[in-house]
Amino acid sequence: MGLSLRTAALLILFPAAATNLVAADLEAGVAKTTITPDVTANKVYMAGFGNNRVATGVHDDLWVRCLALATGRDKLALCDVDLIGLFYDDVLKVRAQVKAERPDVTVIVASAHDHEGPDTMGLWGPAPLQSGIDPAYMDTLDNRIATTALMAVALLKRARLVLGRDDHPLLALLQDDSRPPYVKDPHLFVMRLTDLHGAAMATLVNWSDHPETLDSKNTLITADFPHWLREYVEQHDGGTALFFNGSIGGLLSTLGDQVALLDPDTGEVARDATWRKAELFGDTVGDLAVRAVDVNAGARIEAPVDSILIRQKVIFAPIENDGFRVGGALGVFRGRKGLWTDGRPDPTIEQRDLPQFGGKVPYATGHDLQTEVDYIQFRGGGRLLAEIATVPGEIYPELVNGGITRYPGADYPDAPFEPTLRAGMHSPYPMVFGLANDELGYIIPKCEWDSKPPWLLNRKSRWYGEVNSAGPEVAGAVTRSLRELMEGQ
Repeated sequence: MGLSLRTAALLILFPAAATNLVAADLEAGVAKTTITPDVTANKVYMAGFGNNRVATGVHDDLWVRCLALATGRDKLALCDVDLIGLFYDDVLKVRAQVKAERPDVTVIVASAHDHEGPDTMGLWGPAPLQSGIDPAYMDTLDNRIATTALMAVALLKRARLVLGRDDHPLLALLQDDSRPPYVKDPHLFVMRLTDLHGAAMATLVNWSDHPETLDSKNTLITADFPHWLREYVEQHDGGTALFFNGSIGGLLSTLGDQVALLDPDTGEVARDATWRKAELFGDTVGDLAVRAVDVNAGARIEAPVDSILIRQKVIFAPIENDGFRVGGALGVFRGRKGLWTDGRPDPTIEQRDLPQFGGKVPYATGHDLQTEVDYIQFRGGGRLLAEIATVPGEIYPELVNGGITRYPGADYPDAPFEPTLRAGMHSPYPMVFGLANDELGYIIPKCEWDSKPPWLLNRKSRWYGEVNSAGPEVAGAVTRSLRELMEGQ
């Protein structure tokens, strides 16, 4: 399977510092490249809903967009991709290619969690436990991400940064939450880069919602609402727009009766699974993003960034999902998600009798998944201006904002609460990048874990979530490690 290719690059300015960097002029560079699969060459299995959904065409291109930042010798490249998710193994390949040419560059790759793009995780192939990954596409994809990051770094140039945020009530109404405790993450954060004359160079938008507006019957490749969001920002503010998704666990979704957008052309509510709803959705969030960095916005600051601090930690998260183990043993992930035990790769596979899979099946027995968390600070004038915490999956908002709740029927009702992320972030702009550098599935508070009856709140059927989660210990491993990074440990 091939990729259609278009590349664009712009100059920008930003301060970046990996580890501990000395104060210096802020520099930035931005580049973007298409990663749209060639749907005419081979079958492209689409990700995010059921099996055997084959792409029949392309509505709009998918992209990798990278923003490079520097305040000194070391550089940071923040890359967003219009994909359902990328495993850590692919991110390590991207980093190795970048480091071979630019050892001073740290790369972070975050997926938008697009449900209308190619299967890059293997879960949505022709049938359950049959991979939908095209290895040739993945190799080309990894190369495109790496070369785009390098291009952005090559275009570094002095710039200024404006920070903005919006907590408009409409943002919460655009998120449909399907599971108690019904905590949302409506906070929208914006980083806008201009040249020294004030001309817009790039706008980074960080907000939380599943890009699945077209629903499961669509067979045209599209970036979903982020496509229209970025177009709106670029048309109204100039430069290149990037979208980084946030805490979307609990299925914060664009679908459902809660998410109602009035179509001004018809005077009626736009229907689910329509292109019009996706367009209105992207335009609405895009408009709020543009307003957030408008010169008259109350929460806007022009930030004199002179250093960036980056802290990274490789962690091992215990896995308890039998489906993931069987899938790995059967090659569903194409070797991209191997298990580890005691800090070492563990390729051990044994046969186990699992009735839910029809009898004896191969079973990967390793104890952990290797993954990573990162914490980034932007500082200037002796104060903390903004922060980014990267999360390797779809974290439930109550782990970010607070609101973890004990319910009758939970499997671990007495489990201690995990530390919440934003309680450890102390800037006015505490951003969270979900699906960053990995995709471990849903990251669920342990005391809310519910994989066996009785179900939470005595529900007659199980809640959605655990089936697509690595296990109940992942939340603690991720949040505790991030809080340690925030505290300098």
